[in-house]
Amino acid sequence: MLVPENVRIDSVSGAIAPETERYEKRLSELSQIFADREALGRMVVEGDPLVYKVLAYRKDGSDLWFGTTIIEAGDVGGEYFMTRGHFHKRHDMGEVYYTQSGKGVLVLQSRDGRVELLDMLPGTCSFIPPNWAHRSINVGPEPLVFVWVCDTEAGNDYGEILEKGMAKRVIVGGDGLRVVDRAD
Repeated sequence: MLVPENVRIDSVSGAIAPETERYEKRLSELSQIFADREALGRMVVEGDPLVYKVLAYRKDGSDLWFGTTIIEAGDVGGEYFMTRGHFHKRHDMGEVYYTQSGKGVLVLQSRDGRVELLDMLPGTCSFIPPNWAHRSINVGPEPLVFVWVCDTEAGNDYGEILEKGMAKRVIVGGDGLRVVDRAD
């Protein structure tokens, strides 16, 4: 039988206690998602910066899984640091993101190509419906920290987004951010 348990989540750092899983993504591991390959190559050679990390809590036998994603501030040739983006393997399962600190944009794309953008601001809870790819982008000067919750059976399918990309890119603009169509 499962028993209740508290998990501490630091709203600024995204640290989780207890933490059962973690992974990090450096720029060299994200070469397929950024448009400016030349800038990416220079940045990798100059230190291969950490772009984001995921910390998670998964209780054996539970149907829920949750954690934090922390996206560092930065850009590659004017394109803000972001996650890979993914659909769920289970097409009938969604997800929830709760932004704790920082400033971001959540780019969502349905399988039929519809695109929606949601602001990720502290205190905002974003509902991600089933069958919508989602990518988080840090558009602020500090780390973007958000909590995510989904079913343990949802699974992540990164392949389609890595292969085809998403229809919109979020780039540094003159006085903020700009959303542009992906140029192939």
